[in-house]
Amino acid sequence: MEINKRRIQKMRDLISQNLMESLLPFPLDTKLYSSWASGLPHDGETIIYTSYMYQISGILKRYEELFPKIYRLNLPKRLMTASKFLIKPNRDELDRSFNILKNITSMLTAHGLNFGYLYDEEPYSGALLLESGFINEYKEYGKKLYNFFKERGVKQIITVDPHTTNALKRYKDFIDFDIDIKNYLELVNFKGSGNYVIHDSCLYSRAMGMYDNIRAKIKDSGISASENYLITGKDMGSCCGGPLALVSTKDSEDISKSRAEKLLSVNENVLVMCPLCYQNLSPYVNNIKDIAEVVS
Repeated sequence: MEINKRRIQKMRDLISQNLMESLLPFPLDTKLYSSWASGLPHDGETIIYTSYMYQISGILKRYEELFPKIYRLNLPKRLMTASKFLIKPNRDELDRSFNILKNITSMLTAHGLNFGYLYDEEPYSGALLLESGFINEYKEYGKKLYNFFKERGVKQIITVDPHTTNALKRYKDFIDFDIDIKNYLELVNFKGSGNYVIHDSCLYSRAMGMYDNIRAKIKDSGISASENYLITGKDMGSCCGGPLALVSTKDSEDISKSRAEKLLSVNENVLVMCPLCYQNLSPYVNNIKDIAEVVS
């Protein structure tokens, strides 16, 4: 237990240092991960904000494997710098994430919303600090992030995933963060088809109270949702296991497998709305889609 505690403290220090220095939790090829956008204005009072979550979701497990090595070897700077070049998503993963972001952008534009994008200057949200319980570091980073947005005249941020949305909205509980935060699912209606069992993001459904609103929009879209209260109910749906991975890979994978089995008992087609849920459940589900892949 003491070893795990020291490892977690080392991880906290490493992530915090990177965030305060570069606004990124670890070195990223930001030009690559922002290259999905084309034609969007740079900056603006309203921006679409990805926090790179969809783009890097396919490589996060490799970073989770790297953290223990960084701790044991005590060479954080060298390893973390090299990781930018050594750890990259495959082309299919990247193209899939780009298509999701382009579809979200198209839906927002179709609803008459005007917004810009920060391109390769986009910072990370700080969600990893919040969800790991590093609250003091989360607050300090929030101040830096707030100043970054204010210097660019940002007044409203449109987010695309639950972890980023929750991290930005929670800053208001700790610091002055008077930027309006809206998730794209709050702003658009959509059309879709097919029959799925829905795996809800814990953050959307419980932390942010979006369960009923998202369910209504999915029903109105034309998508048929298979339900089982004990598996998909707001108070009964369980986590994908992802947030536990930095502490225990085995426990995280056991939870992911269990959750996948329960979902598949309802329907062989699974619909998610979070890039991390997708990554954690996809090894156990043949047909799994993000909602932004099946609606328009």
